[in-house]
Amino acid sequence: MQGLKHWIWLLLLMGFSWAQQKVAVTFTYDPPYGLEVRSVSLRGSFNNWAELPMQKTEEGVWQVTLELPPGPVQYKFFINGQWPKDMCEDETFGTPQVDAEAEGCVDDGQGGKNAVREVGRMVEAPSEPEKAWLEHDPANPRFLSQVAGRLSVRFWTSEEVRSATLLADRPYPMLLQLSMPEGAMWRGTLPLSAQQYRLQVVDQEGQAQTFGPYRVPAQRFSAVDWVAGRVGYQIFPDRFWNGDPRNDHLALKTSQARFDKTWSGKPPYLSRWSDPPGDYHCCQQYYGGDLAGVLQRLPHLRALGVNLIYFNPLFDSGSAHGYDTHDYVRVAPRLGDNALLKRLLSEAKRQGIRVIFDFVPNHTGLGHWAFQDVVKKGRESRYWNWYFIRQWPFTPGDGRAYVGWADLGSLPKLNTANPEVQDYLIRVSKFWLNFGFDGIRVDVANEISPEFVRRWRAELKALKPEVYLVGEVWDLRPEYLQGDQFDSLMNYTLGRGGSPPALGGILGFARGGPLQNGRRALAELARVYATYPEAVAAMGFNLIGSHDTPRVLTELGGGGLRDTPSPEALARLRLASAMLYALPGASVVFQGEECGFTGERGQWPVNELYRYPLQWDRCRAEVLQHYRLLGRLKGQLKAFQSPLFRTYRGEGALMAFLRGEPGVGEVLAAFNNSSEALSLPLPAGQWRDAVEGRVYQRQVRLPGLGWRYLERVR
Repeated sequence: MQGLKHWIWLLLLMGFSWAQQKVAVTFTYDPPYGLEVRSVSLRGSFNNWAELPMQKTEEGVWQVTLELPPGPVQYKFFINGQWPKDMCEDETFGTPQVDAEAEGCVDDGQGGKNAVREVGRMVEAPSEPEKAWLEHDPANPRFLSQVAGRLSVRFWTSEEVRSATLLADRPYPMLLQLSMPEGAMWRGTLPLSAQQYRLQVVDQEGQAQTFGPYRVPAQRFSAVDWVAGRVGYQIFPDRFWNGDPRNDHLALKTSQARFDKTWSGKPPYLSRWSDPPGDYHCCQQYYGGDLAGVLQRLPHLRALGVNLIYFNPLFDSGSAHGYDTHDYVRVAPRLGDNALLKRLLSEAKRQGIRVIFDFVPNHTGLGHWAFQDVVKKGRESRYWNWYFIRQWPFTPGDGRAYVGWADLGSLPKLNTANPEVQDYLIRVSKFWLNFGFDGIRVDVANEISPEFVRRWRAELKALKPEVYLVGEVWDLRPEYLQGDQFDSLMNYTLGRGGSPPALGGILGFARGGPLQNGRRALAELARVYATYPEAVAAMGFNLIGSHDTPRVLTELGGGGLRDTPSPEALARLRLASAMLYALPGASVVFQGEECGFTGERGQWPVNELYRYPLQWDRCRAEVLQHYRLLGRLKGQLKAFQSPLFRTYRGEGALMAFLRGEPGVGEVLAAFNNSSEALSLPLPAGQWRDAVEGRVYQRQVRLPGLGWRYLERVR
């Protein structure tokens, strides 16, 4: 390791970071003979499926080169304004494969297939005299954060390290936490009283180097510790349970059609609980679910081990989904009133359940009082600059006259950079925290002003330091998790591999197939935990499906709404959920997954069938029993309260990782996505199956599509 220290310090000074490394990747489309091609663009998981034009070369092929971080990517070519249905075989755009350089294809969630590539790594290490590098910066929360009453300290290296130690008031051992093709992350902990430390690293030849000293920052990103180990449950109120039919008709009095002067479709309407999905199922078909129904079903949630509830919007709005707010401080009359909500929160607290609400600061509904003032007064309205108005007068609902979310005229976008708007939204947030909520989930968090988010967080944390703040961001985005914006993002990256139609992560592994092997799945998980601070892992908002995705069972081959899933699909659901519950932080389940319900996207205007009302009499007993078991294990196993996730083994159909602190309580979580039983070599020692109680050593047999939680005995 001669010269290693010099190059490490040089790389640190340069701000060199594994998380920022990029690899040059060229995408090429070679049209089949006879096809006239006028335009080609590249769209993929790496650019949120936005349009990226490709250029035609003299040879007649279309190309574009990008700098991408290591890891798997999904993509399609957009050719002559059309999507190829299957990137691996489309007779119109290429045979036998649209992109001959693709490593394979995966389902795109729309009945077709995306191409897949594994982006390699490129380490720009000095050619002389040293190839290794190491990264550590205590000012970066990725390397130092506060969690579970300790300081988590980590460093990243591409060198094969034999051992590492934190040197403070005494030596503190470090352990290999994450291993992947790009390198490895080592991790140790220090007491909160520590003020400075050094890193001692021993290479494979036994040579030691010491780095530092490093000072512990006075201000560091700290976990909201109560989130650790929680079992979360997402409730979409209109479709959960109708506990009080007397308030059903109130939905029609504030519905969008009353304010949208461009509305020409079917009027909003009420349905019985078991009526089939009809026109505007997403928005204007009301089934009557309410807060009274949630109160009645609390025993069901407690039996699942639920101790965290996430509510989709509860406040006065113009739709069944509630994302078009009319009044931010009033419960929607169709759901109940503020007094009933207060009663529900008090009862949840009594039963040990924390509750977070859905907040929509990016846009309002047409019926919001500020927007209505603009409609009536135009530039004379004091709220004119709360929105982005293009022309006035205008017809409410006409998306050409003002900016709306996703260009929808029913969702006028708020100017969150406006200090008056910020003041208003912060007052609303404080109102509900004082009312009794424990946290806030922020809708489309990537579309609101970062300056607003920073101010919003600072004021809410000053009011309630233990408030839990979650942003709806679908991809791996560490910039939101530096201690100045959110505590966690909705962890679709772990659950699904990122933005739709990405189907990697837990869901990808549970689906199986040659491209979704244990090596790739474990590397995907490791990349997330290497990128985010350990404080974030400890309070992760982890999920596989939600109100915005098809039902998990449907995506695992279980069929559409009211189809009968196969035994294999049900086994894959059990596999995916067991993986979810074994991760650090909170495991959040969308209502009805515990019953094995199905539901696809559907076609407009009868769409979003995954939001169909829960038909409780059809709840599958064997699936419900499985989720109750997971909830019990999540609460009982000490390792599942720990922030620590460590890679263990990923090969073929097998994937396993370790949870918990060595010597305090460890669990090996092991999974098999093959239909055949397979043997997994075990770490040294004895391991007890947390379900069956049998003790294993050296190896354990995993049944086909099976899983085990194995506690270390000694």
